[in-house]
Amino acid sequence: MLLKLCQYNNWANSLLVNALTEAVETHATSIPDYCITLLSHIANAQQIWSSRIRGTAQTVSVWQLHDLNTCKSMLLESGNELNEVVENDHDKDRIIIYKTSTGAVFETSVEDILLHVFNHGTYHRAQIARQMKESGLEPVNTDYIQYVRM
Repeated sequence: MLLKLCQYNNWANSLLVNALTEAVETHATSIPDYCITLLSHIANAQQIWSSRIRGTAQTVSVWQLHDLNTCKSMLLESGNELNEVVENDHDKDRIIIYKTSTGAVFETSVEDILLHVFNHGTYHRAQIARQMKESGLEPVNTDYIQYVRM
């Protein structure tokens, strides 16, 4: 199930980025700041959690802002890394010890981290869709059921 959720997460992120890119290109309008803030946050969070699982240095901060193309690249890269973790890490119960941005230390299983990342993305994509609608842009449907119907 984790592999399917990871694939869904990657699909939904890609669909959202493509919709935002299309909105800019076809409407000659800028993306609402709140959408970029949240998309950057999703990209940062995925990158951070991927780094924690793989034991590599974090290169971004949680609320660091990026442009749309950077978000796209980051989501693709971290999405591939998370997919690799799901496919190759046969010990989902493995405990990761990490420090949060506030300095607190926690221990969490790889499985729980992955579930958090996928749910986190869903939550913020919904916020972006709402902001798109309120700004007169066509929101994209990234519901899980849309993914499984394909």
